[in-house]
Amino acid sequence: MAETPDTDKLVKREAEGPAPDPITSSSTSAILLVCALLLTGVLVWSLYDEVYGTRPWKGYQQSYVKRFDRYLKRLAKKGFNSEAEVKKSDEYLRLSAAAKEAREATKGKQDEIDRQVRFIDRQLDAISEEFQNRRGRITVAAYNVENSDGSDKEKNRRKVEEMKANKSSVLMPADGDGTRLEKQEFNFNELETTYISLKEKKGGLLAQKGEVLKPIGELEKKRDEYLRNNVTEVTEQQVRLTQTSLGNFDYGLKQLNVNADMIVDRCESCNLGTRSVIPIRASDMMPVGRRPDSLARAFVSHPNKELLQIHNPEKFGCSSCHWGNGRATTSIEKGHGRNRFWMHSLFSKENTEAGCNQCHTADRVLQGAPRLTEGKDLFYERGCVGCHRYEGFDRESDALTNARQLSKQLEEEITGNERAAKVARAETSAPGVSDERATQLLAQAESLIVTNSQLESKVDQLNTQARYLMQDQKKVGPNLKDIRLKLRKEWIPEWLRDPQTFRPGTKMPTFWYLSGDEKTAKGNIVPASQQNDERKAIAAYLWQSAYEGQMPAQPQGDKTTGEQLFKTRGCMACHSIGEGEAQVGGEFAANLTRLGQKANYEYIVRWVHNPRERWAPYCPKEKRDLTPDDYKKNGKEFVFDTVKHAECPNDGAALQVQNMTVMPNFRLSDQDSRDIATYLISLTPAAQYPEASYMDNPALKEKGKTLIKQYGCAGCHEIRGFEDEQRIGKELTAEGA
Repeated sequence: MAETPDTDKLVKREAEGPAPDPITSSSTSAILLVCALLLTGVLVWSLYDEVYGTRPWKGYQQSYVKRFDRYLKRLAKKGFNSEAEVKKSDEYLRLSAAAKEAREATKGKQDEIDRQVRFIDRQLDAISEEFQNRRGRITVAAYNVENSDGSDKEKNRRKVEEMKANKSSVLMPADGDGTRLEKQEFNFNELETTYISLKEKKGGLLAQKGEVLKPIGELEKKRDEYLRNNVTEVTEQQVRLTQTSLGNFDYGLKQLNVNADMIVDRCESCNLGTRSVIPIRASDMMPVGRRPDSLARAFVSHPNKELLQIHNPEKFGCSSCHWGNGRATTSIEKGHGRNRFWMHSLFSKENTEAGCNQCHTADRVLQGAPRLTEGKDLFYERGCVGCHRYEGFDRESDALTNARQLSKQLEEEITGNERAAKVARAETSAPGVSDERATQLLAQAESLIVTNSQLESKVDQLNTQARYLMQDQKKVGPNLKDIRLKLRKEWIPEWLRDPQTFRPGTKMPTFWYLSGDEKTAKGNIVPASQQNDERKAIAAYLWQSAYEGQMPAQPQGDKTTGEQLFKTRGCMACHSIGEGEAQVGGEFAANLTRLGQKANYEYIVRWVHNPRERWAPYCPKEKRDLTPDDYKKNGKEFVFDTVKHAECPNDGAALQVQNMTVMPNFRLSDQDSRDIATYLISLTPAAQYPEASYMDNPALKEKGKTLIKQYGCAGCHEIRGFEDEQRIGKELTAEGA
């Protein structure tokens, strides 16, 4: 290759001297310093995080010891006052003297009331035994009237009237000290009236005495509060021993292992006062000059020592009842399970008792858990069980369903065995069958017959069980097969419009917010026109599917006597009357103030006399209500009850012979029932409602049937065609678990 002038440019010349060493030719001190500082910082942070960052409970424990020690010193400085010492104080003596003076000032009035009460008690003692004995005998005779028929029924009824008319002699006290007695004669009604009037008079006197004692009670309450607030809750020895234990406090992780339930709890690493012998409140542990903070609330002792004694943390742990992540200790959020990855976060203060339900789900009433008990009461009383199944509620319906299903399976097995036995016998006559084979087939058929007899015995047992379960089965709402017999036709659509308007507090919800008012558009869920159409369709189905007939005419009763009976026979334990602030009585059952605006008098008389009496029995096997013709074609009278006539005349199945109501039979006489019904009807004037001729439209009936199924009406009510309908809501037994 020829050299050119540019050849030298292409040749790389070597350096005349060695290349500079980057290590020796420049300084790396700055880089090393930065790295060293970073490493030192990371080391310090790692040590802090190891000792404190991931162990915040250490700081909590230091704070606990400091605050608790300060509280113990305050207790020691305050002194330890015994009950005897407080009772000697001037303030307690002043309060006690004021209460004593007030009691002495009313002593004369109290003595007079007590004298009258003693006189009434002597009178009650004189007539109580005779009254109760006669009432018991008349009750038995009235029961015989209810469970007899034909001429026996009339004979027993006359016997009851004779027993009531018979007079009995009673030696009644004639003076206050009971030394002078007068012989008086009473028939049963007079005896009952005297007994009730004496009870009422005694109640009035005791109420009067309560008003007299009210100011005395307030003064004694102030005295007792002063005593309670000034008696020291702890002893000097307890404080001294606790201070000693704080001096030797073990700063470390507090861990409980409950091996039986695979629970590891470290909750007491932070909640250090849980098992403290000395009661600790948040106000006792607050920082100096400040309000209680989160730490002060974490250091409190368990609020229920008795509950803690029967749920020893060493055996149960903490998170088993309160939930949360018992193992986590790096932060409050993790320890309490307040993150989306932990399924069981700590119960809030309002729901603390929810943990009790894990073990006590079968307990209807649980001492120590009033809110949980109230929740169970509301779940039942507000009718939630009508739509949602929950284990432990409505057990009778569940058991009845199981009994019927098992009975059906056994009957199918019996039918199959009969068919197999028939085939086996037929095969023995077939040509070519050997004697040995024929013997085997006959033995097989005989075995199936024996098996069937055993199965039939089990079916009989299940039928008996079903019969009693049907007597115990209860519905949330009334039987809607009775509405033709019971209700005013025009009232039904108005009730469906908004039940809460007619009867505030009723169990029945307002479906679709059925206001039907386009101006207010209450709820605004569906158009008002659709609301009206659906309401009309439901009313039409209920009306057209109900029993047809007419209640026997009843003479009017005595309103005054009815009011007295209503208020003294226990009706107001469940029912209320009056509206708003004037409402009195119980809240378990319906308010009866406006009963006369919806129901007819004859039905109310029958309901008061025996609320469980049905118009017609229901056969679950035939899935229909029986008629007199069903009994007539089998040569039987149309009589059904829980004792002798509880089987279907067609197939022998156990019948539903009662209304499924919780209201008991008070065994009232016919006249008492009329008196109470007359009183209830008189509580409000009659009301007018828009005509409802559309309820007789057959086209609306089919649409109503679909809507009733859609909205689950049969969960609370007995409705024709929906007797086997199940709840429409999801089961809630495992909800929240």
